[in-house]
Amino acid sequence: MANLKVVFFASLRETMKCDELELPVEGTLTVRQLKEKLAEQLQQPLLLEEKVKAAIDFDFARDEDLIEPDKVREVAFFPPVTGG
Repeated sequence: MANLKVVFFASLRETMKCDELELPVEGTLTVRQLKEKLAEQLQQPLLLEEKVKAAIDFDFARDEDLIEPDKVREVAFFPPVTGG
């Protein structure tokens, strides 16, 4: 079992009531599976909305992308970015 660093940015930081956390993870999982695990653990279904974006070690990630806890240093979640 490995600990995975999970970071929340922008408005998600306030919603989740934390900046980051360490999550014990057993084996490889998808971004979607991690979202589901966090949504249940933190009681925050907002994480399951498609508009919530993710990054694995600073690279944008899709829900089906794999997270290998022994190789990944950080997974970040953030709301969609709007620009002008």
